Amino acid sequence: MKQIELHLSVEGRGFSYLLCDRVSGQILRLSRQAALAYRGFAGAALGDAAARDRLSQEDAKRGFTALAWLRQMRDGARFTKKRFNPLQMQIPLLDASRLQPPLEGLARRCFGWPGAATLVLLALVVLVLGIRNDWAIMVEFRDVFSVEALLTFGLVSPFLKLIHETGHLLAATRCGVRLRKAGLNLIGLYPIPYVDCSEADLVATRGQRILISAAGILTDIAVGLTLFICWHLTDGAELRQVLGRAFVFSVFSSIVFNANPLMRMDGYFILADVLGHRNLGTDATASLRRLWRSGLGLTAQPPRFRLRTEMVLALYGLASMIYRWFILATLVWNLLPRYLGVGLIVGAWGGWLMFVGPLLQKVRAVPPPGPEAAPVEGKPRRRAFAALAGLALVGLAFVPLSPVTVIDMAPDTLATYSVTVDRPGAVLRAAAPDARVEAGQPLLALENADIASRLALAELRRAEADLARRIDTAVGAAGAQRGAEQVATAEAQLALARADAAALQIAASAAGRFTLTRVLHPGEYLAAGAVIGQFLPEAEQTVLVGAFPESRVQHFDRGLSDITLRVGGRYLPVATDRARLAEEVRTDAEAATAQRSFTLRLAFDASPAGFGPGGAQARIAFAPIPVWRHAAGWVAAKIAQFRDAEIAERQQRLENT
Repeated sequence: MKQIELHLSVEGRGFSYLLCDRVSGQILRLSRQAALAYRGFAGAALGDAAARDRLSQEDAKRGFTALAWLRQMRDGARFTKKRFNPLQMQIPLLDASRLQPPLEGLARRCFGWPGAATLVLLALVVLVLGIRNDWAIMVEFRDVFSVEALLTFGLVSPFLKLIHETGHLLAATRCGVRLRKAGLNLIGLYPIPYVDCSEADLVATRGQRILISAAGILTDIAVGLTLFICWHLTDGAELRQVLGRAFVFSVFSSIVFNANPLMRMDGYFILADVLGHRNLGTDATASLRRLWRSGLGLTAQPPRFRLRTEMVLALYGLASMIYRWFILATLVWNLLPRYLGVGLIVGAWGGWLMFVGPLLQKVRAVPPPGPEAAPVEGKPRRRAFAALAGLALVGLAFVPLSPVTVIDMAPDTLATYSVTVDRPGAVLRAAAPDARVEAGQPLLALENADIASRLALAELRRAEADLARRIDTAVGAAGAQRGAEQVATAEAQLALARADAAALQIAASAAGRFTLTRVLHPGEYLAAGAVIGQFLPEAEQTVLVGAFPESRVQHFDRGLSDITLRVGGRYLPVATDRARLAEEVRTDAEAATAQRSFTLRLAFDASPAGFGPGGAQARIAFAPIPVWRHAAGWVAAKIAQFRDAEIAERQQRLENT
C-alpha cells in the first residue's frame, strides 16, 4: 500500500484520479467514487482507526478491486514473461533519469529563450536561402519512394529518431519530470529509440505535457532546418543528395507520423492535452464500442458524455482504428514475401501475438473498476433491425455487379499505322518531321546503288531479249516461241527490279498526318524493316490498341456488357463486337525466359488523325458476377501479387550471391 500513490490531475474543466504504482510505473485511472473508496480503504489498511470506522462494505469492495487490478498490472509488468514478437518488441536499455542531472543546463537553454531564438533564426536563414535558390531542395521530394531514397532513410532514420528522443529528454528535464526507461523499439526488426515520459501524467501541468510531447517535433524541425542550410552550403553531389534526402525524411516523418493524432505518438498526446481529454484514445474506443453495441441492440455501458461528444469520439476512434490497421497491414504485407519465406513466418507469428494474444489476455483478465452505472440492456427492436441488416448484407454478396476496368488506348502506331522501310537504302530526302500530307505526297526517298544497277541490268536484258526475239522470229515458229519466252522472263525480272526501285520511294496512301519518330540525316543507311515514323490517315475508322491486364482475361472470355470510349472529354459508346484480344509471347534467348502479354484491339469509327497525344481511355464493363466473386478475385490478385514479390525477392538474392 505504501508503494501506491493516488494523484489528482487537472483534465479539461474537471479532474482525473490516477492511481500510480511506484514499483512498476503503471498508472490506473479511477472514477471519483472509486478514488474516494480506495482512499478510505488504504487509510484503513494502514492503521487509521477513523478511516476504518467510516469504511463501508461497498467502499471496501471498490478499493480492493482497484488494488487487485493494479496488482495484476504490476505482476504482468514484472513477472509475466512477454512473448517474443518479431514485429513489435521493446528492449529497455538504461535508466534515463541518470542522464537528466548533467543535462539540466542544456535543457534550460534549448527550451528557453535561447532555444526559441535559435529556432526562429534558423527559420529566417532557411527562408532567405530558399528564396535565393528557388527552393531547389524540393526536387528531393519527387523520388521520396525510390530504392535509393528508402535505403538512405533506413540508414539515417535511427540517428534522426535518436535526436528526436533527445528532444523529449531535454524537455522533460526542463519541466522537472523524472524519466524512466530508455531503449529500443523493434518495429518489423527495425530499431527505433524511445524514452518513457509517462511520469509527466502525474507531476506535469498541461502546458508542460504539451511541451514535452511537442519537443520531438520541434527537434525534428530544427534538424531539418540545419540540414537545409548544410545542403545549401555543400558542393559535393553525393553528400548533397544524402543531406537532401535526410532533410526530406526528417520533415516527412515528423509530419506524417510524429505529428499525426491518429496514432499514439506525439501528435496524439498534444491533441489530448489541448482538448483537455487525457484519456482520448480509450474513451474514443469505448464510445465506438458503446454506439456499435447499442446500435445492434446488445447490452452496452451507459454513455459517459453527451451524444455529440460520443459521436465525435466514436468517429475519432474509427479513424484511428482504420489508420492503425492500414499501417500494420502495410508493414506486414511488405515483410511477408521477404527473406525467402522467413517473412511469412515472422508475419504470422507477429500477427498472432499482436491481435489474438492480447484478446485472450483481455478475456482472462480481472475487469478494472469501471463506471458505477449498470449496463443498459439492448432493445429487441434494435436486435431485430440488426438481424435484418445482417441478412441484407449477406444478400448483397450475391448481387451481380459488372467488373469494370479502364485501359489507356492509342492508335496502333506500332503496327497498323507505322511507316517502315521495305528495301534498304541511304536517305535521299524526307518529309517534314510532323505535318499534314496529301495522298501520294512523298514521305521518304532512298537510294540504293545495288537496286539501281539491277534495274539498269534488267532493262538491258529486256532490250536484248526483244532483239533476240526479232532474230528468232525470222528462223521459224520454234524460234518465235523461244524469243517470246526470253522476253517474258526479261519482263518479269524488269518488273521485280522496278518494284524494288519503287519501294525506295515511300508516299502517303491517303491524306493524313505524318510524324517522324527518329531523326533522319541525308546519306544515313536504313535497313529493311526499320520504322521511321507513323502515319495517321484521315479515314473513317481507327484501330486502337492498349495493354490489357492479364487478371481480367477470364472476365473478357466470359463476355462484355458495355464499352465506353473517352476521347477529349467526350464519352462515346462502342459496340462490344469490335473488341479483340491478342496474346503476345516475348522470349529472351540469353536469359532463357519468356513473358506473356495481352493487347486489346478496338475498332472505332473516327479518323486516326483526330487523336491527340493523350490518346483515349476505354471503360470496359464485363458480364456481371456476384459481389462475393469480386472479393474472391481481389484476394486471388493479392495472393498473386505476393507470389510475384516473393519470386522477385528470391531472384534478387540469387543475383546478389
